[in-house]
Amino acid sequence: MRRGTTSQTTPQMVRETNRPESVQGTEDLLDKSSFDLSVDLAPNNPHHLRLANPVMIASGTFGYDGYGRGITDDMDLSQLGAVVPKTFTRLPREGNPEPQWFPKSYREAWDTGDLLFLNAIGLTNPGIEAGIREVTPTWGQWNATCILSFASDSVDQFGEMAAMAAQGTGYRAIELNLSCPNVEDGSLFGHSAQLTAQAVASVRANTDLPLLAKLAPNVPDITAIARAAVDGGADAITICNTIPAMRIDTQTRQPVLGNVTGGLSGPGLRPISMAMVYQVSRAVDVPIIGVGGIFSGEHAAEYILAGASAVQIGSANLVGLSAPWRILTELQDWMVESGVTDLRVLA
Repeated sequence: MRRGTTSQTTPQMVRETNRPESVQGTEDLLDKSSFDLSVDLAPNNPHHLRLANPVMIASGTFGYDGYGRGITDDMDLSQLGAVVPKTFTRLPREGNPEPQWFPKSYREAWDTGDLLFLNAIGLTNPGIEAGIREVTPTWGQWNATCILSFASDSVDQFGEMAAMAAQGTGYRAIELNLSCPNVEDGSLFGHSAQLTAQAVASVRANTDLPLLAKLAPNVPDITAIARAAVDGGADAITICNTIPAMRIDTQTRQPVLGNVTGGLSGPGLRPISMAMVYQVSRAVDVPIIGVGGIFSGEHAAEYILAGASAVQIGSANLVGLSAPWRILTELQDWMVESGVTDLRVLA
């Protein structure tokens, strides 16, 4: 949540931890079982959105298909804070032309040191009607806190989809993907404070579930968009979606993606997203979820120090599906080394 107010002088550096002068032997003094990693991402909502810890799986990266394919029995999703399966749209979508990923294998790219990850999937999905009828009811099998993600083509459609979602099962909250165009004038919802407020308000009028508004990074003033989302009724802000980017194969002289441009994720997005988390956490009084380039527990800690209450793991899942559990363990290790038993003391 907000680490200051707009009337205060903005500090030049993020805050220090309560790290002791010497951490030698800290492991013997701190018991991880006594750590409090819990977080409430909707403290002002009557339903709340209480998570056991701040580590979440980002939309579009849950399993090989975005809906959990490849998640095995030994991957206990109840150990994570929450899961955000892939975004649904009002009608089914086939997605963009191939290639949709570059590099084709994030795992192989990671091993060779190529960390500029691009994708142009195009929100391939069965549509929200089929999703609520056939997909979300199966989410209970994971014993996880699941969050429904959807994107719309108009303000009215946002409200329509929210009304449909209010009748569904398998999830405890909604994350609005605002990086989509308004068909009425072509403007991206996430690029307009007015459209953002209207979209969130349209959803809020049709559901009392906790609402997370996921914002786009390529805007002149992210704080204005975030304030608009809160004014519209958002309980929390997710920062941020991918940033438009492209690469060209110098041998074929053609773009590497079938859609020409795509979204940049991975390590290149982290400092961009983190700066926005820092700015927004001082402009609004709701929890912030940081996402972008988190590959270690220390990366997660950086976001929390910047003002995030929780983090979402994205591209790291595409390098290895076990990444969220490893990052959670590493975050706890960082807490031991830093003498922190409750992440809320960093607020």
